[in-house]
Amino acid sequence: MKTCFNLISLLIMSCANLLPTGKATVRSPWTDFHSCRLDYEKITPGITTVAELKKMGLDPYAVPNIRIMNATDVINVFMPTPSIKKEDLAPGIQKCIASKDRCTAYQITPSNLEAKRTGNFWLDLFSFKRETISTGWEFRGLITIVDAVVTYRDPVGGRPFINTEDIQTKPLGPLQDAGNIIQSVAPAYIHP
Repeated sequence: MKTCFNLISLLIMSCANLLPTGKATVRSPWTDFHSCRLDYEKITPGITTVAELKKMGLDPYAVPNIRIMNATDVINVFMPTPSIKKEDLAPGIQKCIASKDRCTAYQITPSNLEAKRTGNFWLDLFSFKRETISTGWEFRGLITIVDAVVTYRDPVGGRPFINTEDIQTKPLGPLQDAGNIIQSVAPAYIHP
């Protein structure tokens, strides 16, 4: 009896280790937001060249997760509605758009995000209550380039420190979604 009790206790205590965890890392030469920001702020529009960007680790052909954009992409980012005119944009962006085929932009989005489920294993397993803690950082930057020289550098963006808690509660647990399943299946039986 004591052995059975110990086994059940061990099983219940070790259940917390059975909760899923996840990690999403956008590979880059930077280990944190600060180091990425320092390199990004070294970029000087009108002076920094593509060759210098490569030395800084901003080479989309060698470093993953740097998106190459063309003039049309730049227009879509900076002029999403007709109410924004080209004249309203920074001179470096205007130059890029006017250059058409000679315009390139790099969208830089390194990050390191980790999600860990916490809480009660049994409540999580049966969808009554799921608690997720997300931590990490993410950086966002965009530069435009014309004729191998940077013409514009977006201000630093992103989230230097992420620490969020997401709690989803379903009082009916796995039955909570049963209504959606019934709704999707019922019309097939009602209308022949």
